[in-house]
Amino acid sequence: MLDTTIDVAETLRAAMAGIGDVVTLKSGGPRMTVMYAGPVGFASGHWLICQWFDEQGELRQDMFAQDMVKPEPRSISAASVKMRSAAGNSAVGRF
Repeated sequence: MLDTTIDVAETLRAAMAGIGDVVTLKSGGPRMTVMYAGPVGFASGHWLICQWFDEQGELRQDMFAQDMVKPEPRSISAASVKMRSAAGNSAVGRF
């Protein structure tokens, strides 16, 4: 006899991203911040509007289905930070 129960609704709710959460596409890509999470008028399901900065530092925004992304920790370790220079001048280490 099974003595463990699983609340499916609770599991699904915990897996859904919300505003302020950090996600990445399951196929790879940059860390993105969720700006909107919920239904949209033209498609069924749970949708996310996410923002991120591209390789050139430009702010980008797009919409993704919930099942296209995976959650990421909000903070990142110092070892994973990549420094870049501005316009070819090394700005690393200058304050």
